[in-house]
Amino acid sequence: MGKAKPADKQQHLDETDFLIVDVETTGLSAAGGDRVCEIGAVKLRGGAVVDTFGSLVDPCRPVSSGAYAVNRISPQMLSGAPTFSGIAERLWRMMEGSVLVAYNAPFDLSFLEMEFRLLSYPPVRHTVVDALAVARQLLPGLGRYPQANVARVLGIGSPVTHRALEDSMVTAQMFTMFLSMLKAYDCTSAADLHRKDLTGALQSKRAALIEEALGAKRQLWIRYLSPVDAEITQQIVSPKEFVRGRVPVAGPGTLIAYCHSSNADRQFQIDRILDLRTLNTPAS
Repeated sequence: MGKAKPADKQQHLDETDFLIVDVETTGLSAAGGDRVCEIGAVKLRGGAVVDTFGSLVDPCRPVSSGAYAVNRISPQMLSGAPTFSGIAERLWRMMEGSVLVAYNAPFDLSFLEMEFRLLSYPPVRHTVVDALAVARQLLPGLGRYPQANVARVLGIGSPVTHRALEDSMVTAQMFTMFLSMLKAYDCTSAADLHRKDLTGALQSKRAALIEEALGAKRQLWIRYLSPVDAEITQQIVSPKEFVRGRVPVAGPGTLIAYCHSSNADRQFQIDRILDLRTLNTPAS
């Protein structure tokens, strides 16, 4: 066992190892004595899954009724499972050189840190990314950010099950989509995942692309988060006008465009445009 080497925040996203982790626990408080009863981990590199690990974990204490109501992990399922000491070295090696990612990371990482501390491992000093915080920045206006709702909006078919490996796979799929969105706008380093101005920065880049398309009289392909049903759709539009908002009074801006799927002029709020590309087709 040695001190795990942290990842370089300035690395390109495609060159960074991301370890997506998810834990199921006996209760809500690591500091209060609750323990991990299941662990799931998925390693991503260059947008591809390169390693996975999942195991039930004997927590050496009962699973609370509240936790059981969520994860349905019974004493019978935990019978014969390894304690955390039995899986710690495998997980520690997966963490080596990786950025740790979790959905609601403070919760999951508080339990991992406590489990390693109880085994006298070195402190966990890894760079941590909270996928929930990233979702709030990249999907502004969604309103509700439970993992299952974000996965549904993104069109991820695998349901959130409150089982560790399955839920870490869902987070991995979501996170891969987030990375693609960032790279499309030249946010390419691991450090960009921690920017507090990410929403505004991406909206500024999209506004610039819209104005370029207007000047060149080119069509746009957009991915749009509907304000009505919180569904993401893809549209091809011919931009007509971009109205810059007076933040915060009137919002960040609105694209007025002819939508070719609905055969009508529509208004698209820029804070709900998740992605866009300029097409070679002349705007009609």
